[in-house]
Amino acid sequence: MTRINLLSKRSVLAVPGSSEKMIQKARLLNADEIFLDLEDSVSLPEKDSARSLVISELNKGDFNSSSVAVRVNEQNQLIGIQDIKDLITKASSKFTSIIIPKVETPEQVTEICQRLTELELSLGLNDQTKIQLQIESARGLLNVADIASACSRTISLIFGPGDFAASMGMQVLNIGENPINYPGEDAYHHVLYSILTAARANGLLAIDGPFSDLGNEPGLKHRSQLSASLGYDGKWVIHPSQIEVVNSIFTPSEEVFEKSAKIMAHFNHSNANEKSAGAFLFEGKMIDEATRKMAEMIYSKGIAAGLKPSMDGDDYGKA
Repeated sequence: MTRINLLSKRSVLAVPGSSEKMIQKARLLNADEIFLDLEDSVSLPEKDSARSLVISELNKGDFNSSSVAVRVNEQNQLIGIQDIKDLITKASSKFTSIIIPKVETPEQVTEICQRLTELELSLGLNDQTKIQLQIESARGLLNVADIASACSRTISLIFGPGDFAASMGMQVLNIGENPINYPGEDAYHHVLYSILTAARANGLLAIDGPFSDLGNEPGLKHRSQLSASLGYDGKWVIHPSQIEVVNSIFTPSEEVFEKSAKIMAHFNHSNANEKSAGAFLFEGKMIDEATRKMAEMIYSKGIAAGLKPSMDGDDYGKA
């Protein structure tokens, strides 16, 4: 697996690009990333005015979140193509990435990347615009491995559960929930794992989609725990009340974080002192290089989320 550059994207807040009030409120929130949405949350008559508002707000800056993205409209539509053109020409340095919805083929991704390159070259820009790709259909899922490797600008794959459920004919009324009368725990396990595998094979982040029932906190926790346990880096949220819940679940617990740090330190110490490296005894259990790698991943996620080991010294962070 290609080692990903871990960024903290535990919570990714969707903000309608047509609402100045919501954008102003979002500036002060503690989501790891916010994205200003020009797609599903904006009605067709408001598309052009929303784009202008988003560009204006981006240029003002002062967002509390460390990462600010924009979700554009579908790239098989003129309005979506105009979204990207205006964002690059009018606010290229004011956002961290562009979210591309409803991606279904690697050819789509290649074309978008080529267009971005031509736009940047025409403006004398040196920085490559990063992109995040949403997988929201049966066709997109079938092609996810090729989609993930189609462009070096890609930093994340994102699961879109609402459009995906519609694509599959699932009986779902609330985005992110299991289908009605589904007998098991997780109807999306195969989907989530396929997207995660494609992401990790290409050194990308994997982000779960939203949970739309704002009054169902246990449901939000359950869905977040499912994707976090698989290895997802974060989840979309659609209301500020969901941020703290999601941040907590996608942050390793203090106990697990500390144990991971101790495993790394013990392994490094033993490796430096034993004549032959290999397996070592730790708290009654054997650990080896695979154990160290697992501990390092958990430790890295904790550090990205702001956790600090309780003991001083450099041993923890050494690989």
